[in-house]
This record gives sequence, C-alpha cells and structure tokens, in this order.
Amino acid sequence: MATVADLPAICVLGRAMHQESTFAPMDYDLERVKETLGGLMDKSQFVVVAEGTNGDVIGGMAGMVTQSWFGNDMVANDLALFIHPDHRGGMLAARLIKTFVKWARLAGAKQIRPGVISGCEVADALYEKLGFRRCGATFVMEGV
Repeated sequence: MATVADLPAICVLGRAMHQESTFAPMDYDLERVKETLGGLMDKSQFVVVAEGTNGDVIGGMAGMVTQSWFGNDMVANDLALFIHPDHRGGMLAARLIKTFVKWARLAGAKQIRPGVISGCEVADALYEKLGFRRCGATFVMEGV
C-alpha cells in the first residue's frame, strides 16, 4: 500500500497519466491530487504503487469501496491505473488489478467496476482476460 511518502512520485506519474488521457485538456493540480490520494489513504481506501528495482514508482492504482447510491450494497470503483510507458507490456498492470480485486472483496464489495477512459484497447482486453465483462461505455463532450 502507498504511504504519504509516495505522494510526490505518484503525482509525477499522475501527471504523465493525465497527459495521455482524455482528461488532458483539463488542468492538473498537484495539490488536489495530493489531497485526494492522501484522503483515500487516511480512509484506508485503495492506493497502491509498484516500485522498480531501484525503488522508483513505476505504476500505481487507486480506488475505493463505497455504498451504492441506490442501495446498501458496496461497490468498488477505480480512480486510476497507470503504468509508466517504460514498464508497459509485462504483468504489472495485471498484478495491480488482481491486488485491487482482492482488496475490494475483503472490503465487502459486491461488485468491482473499474473503467478505461484512455481508449486503450490493450487495457480493455486485459480486464476481460482477468474476468471482467464489458458493461457500458464512457462518453465525453467539451463544456465551457
């Protein structure tokens, strides 16, 4: 699990993820990221990082388990999953997802609902390989 000491490295990785995503036209506020992830850590929600052999953060995943808005069942959602470009193509993403699934089940999630907002077909295929099924789509329209 990540700690507050990991936040600077997570923020750098988060900026890279943001620049590759459909959120790139929106601002990226380091303080907001620190506040959000620090809050998840304080609430014992899921924030985990993967480190390279030299201790650098090379990937991470953040998520939470919350009560559904329409009932009493708990549902797990991810906020982010990102692997540094130099470390893609291996098993790191699968290990992070499997760790998230295990944690979500222990936290009482009746459903686990990660999303892919980058348009990355490799990510879609990975989730399906790990037992997830497609259940919708994400759309975007520019506002103001």
